[in-house]
Amino acid sequence: MAVSTLFIKRRIRSVGNTRKITKAMELVSAAKMRKAVHMAVASRGYSHSLKDIVEEISARIDPFLHQLLFGRKDSKNILAIVVASDRGLCGGFNAQLLRKALEFLQRRTESEINVVTLGKRADRAVKRAGYKIAASFEPIAKAPSFEKAQPISQYVHNEFIAGKVDRVFIVYTDFKSAISQIPTVEQLLPIIPEDKLPAGAGSNEDEIRESESSNILFEPNAKEILEQLLPRLVGIKIYQALLESAASEHSARMLAMQNATSNASQMIDDLTFTFNQARQAGITREILEISAGKAAIE
Repeated sequence: MAVSTLFIKRRIRSVGNTRKITKAMELVSAAKMRKAVHMAVASRGYSHSLKDIVEEISARIDPFLHQLLFGRKDSKNILAIVVASDRGLCGGFNAQLLRKALEFLQRRTESEINVVTLGKRADRAVKRAGYKIAASFEPIAKAPSFEKAQPISQYVHNEFIAGKVDRVFIVYTDFKSAISQIPTVEQLLPIIPEDKLPAGAGSNEDEIRESESSNILFEPNAKEILEQLLPRLVGIKIYQALLESAASEHSARMLAMQNATSNASQMIDDLTFTFNQARQAGITREILEISAGKAAIE
């Protein structure tokens, strides 16, 4: 009896210490999540507005005016950016994202597939799957900033312009709410997918196509404006994806730690009940032994 209750007491103490750790991690993740969600939501307006501007302009010009718009028709090699995390303890965040990424890569028919990884978890999974890692970057979930996303954007831009890749995709986790994060695949380059190119694109010699509703006047000209606007759009889309992924990671970790804390509390309740049962059984046994001894003496 003594050994049993002692073991249960040690178990209760151990689970209690674990609960303190998970509760602290839950609070830290909640604070990080609020900051990350605020940044992701605040930047969506700018990202969506810039995307709308580019779509408005591209609808009134020849898409073949700039390489980032239409790309190349024959896709022989692609580059996929996979955004995961360095650490675990965040539920199914990494597992779901990496499953989505590997399923996407397996469906591609290009002869060459290169991968850019963000986070150690992505690096390990891609290597294990046998794909070539072209570059690796640190995730920005700890301290998101546009400056930290710039090297990734610059690398992708240079690879595409140099003709080393024909398509660029990014696989990240889109933040919907604190309990809903969706792994997403988005095409970064070319900006206009091949199946959405208008009929006869590239055949018009004029830079501006006539529009029945309105015309756009470009100063100095459309090509120079696109030279400045399109790389910025790519950079903003990458930065927005990283913000969404950071918010999703912190949310997933907060929920995982919340569930762990709840499970620890339930385990402590069960162990306490078992401890009380064992102690009551011991007391009852001692009373029976005393009664039996007294009866034997009499």
